[in-house]
Amino acid sequence: MTENRNSASISGSGKIAGGIYDRVSISGAGKVTGDVTANEVHVSGVAKIEGETHAHKVTASGSASFADSVVAEDELRVSGSAKVTGDARAKELKCSGSFSVSGSVASDYVKSSGSLQVGGSLEAEIFRATGGFRIAGLLSADHIEIRLGGRCEAGEIGGERIEVRRGGWKDKGLLVEGLMRMVSGGGVAELRATQIEGDEIALEATRATVVRGKRVSIGPGCEIERVEYSESLEIHPDARVDEQTKM
Repeated sequence: MTENRNSASISGSGKIAGGIYDRVSISGAGKVTGDVTANEVHVSGVAKIEGETHAHKVTASGSASFADSVVAEDELRVSGSAKVTGDARAKELKCSGSFSVSGSVASDYVKSSGSLQVGGSLEAEIFRATGGFRIAGLLSADHIEIRLGGRCEAGEIGGERIEVRRGGWKDKGLLVEGLMRMVSGGGVAELRATQIEGDEIALEATRATVVRGKRVSIGPGCEIERVEYSESLEIHPDARVDEQTKM
């Protein structure tokens, strides 16, 4: 038996009761007064969802505030601004705007080119960032690729392959680094972390207390207090490493 779901939309100003829907769309100023379960939640205006959000796809191209956790079984996309008071889970998380999560984030694939703020930890299989981010806890992913386009911070970073490069922002050959730094929070384009641990690590413009890995490359602009490696270590002349130990 197929479940029939109604859709709900606000294009002016109004409220939607929590419940089960096919599609919830807010293009004006609206509020959802409880938990919502839907195939799709789309915000292109200003919206506040007062309960938990569970959908296949969640899109915020306007300004969205979620008072509880958000679960997107397929995709969570933020091109405007969104704030989650709780955790965020998604198969794919794509952020080109401003996204703030009070709790933790779990996703198979994360691509962030805007500003990403996480109060807890972030866990993914693939993490790619070209903007600015601040992750208070652990950033953990099998593959981590960071092109520094703003201020980037994490408590600890762990993964199999970790690559941090100076890069800036390029779109169809046009350099728009200055504008994107404003979007991503400004500041010096560098990565700061207490500890970075992985199998293969290549860093540029990174400040860390400890870097630990099998094959480690410390590139220009790095300031590392201690490097521990088991197979190979390369240190650029424009990098500073206070202590190095082969394990």
